[in-house]
Amino acid sequence: MEAPIEQQVLELLREQGIEGERISQAFAARHGMHPTDMRALILIMDADRRGAPATPRALRQDLVLTSGAITAIVDRLEAKRHVQRSRESADRRQVQLRPTDSARSVAAEYFGALADRGREVLTEFDPAEIVVIHRFLHRMHAVMRDFDADGAGAAALADRGAGSAGR
Repeated sequence: MEAPIEQQVLELLREQGIEGERISQAFAARHGMHPTDMRALILIMDADRRGAPATPRALRQDLVLTSGAITAIVDRLEAKRHVQRSRESADRRQVQLRPTDSARSVAAEYFGALADRGREVLTEFDPAEIVVIHRFLHRMHAVMRDFDADGAGAAALADRGAGSAGR
């Protein structure tokens, strides 16, 4: 018996996450980067695309790492010429992180074909369907982002542990 479509959608979404992680790890390995450095670079590039530089503080929050770990990551990314630090705001203590042209070029070279294929797939849907897809993905992103923030993740793990302890 086939699983309900809702379950299939959630399973495909999980599989998509796994494939995305695999692709990111392959990129990181190809360029001599640690997967966490890759995640940091993605966050820095995403912030740049939104028109706002990333900061070490934002990386600490997003990656849930210590300030020392973030400094080491940024040092490695800077050594590979993927990121540059600057102090552009009125508060000269505030470090801003921007991707270099080299990082953009390397990312476009590797991920460009994937982005092209994604745009190609979107042409199979009419605009109203794309709006629904966008709304769903936006909501799922919020659910995943907030999963541990509200304690749901810890509570779910505790519930599972208590349920299996009596077996």
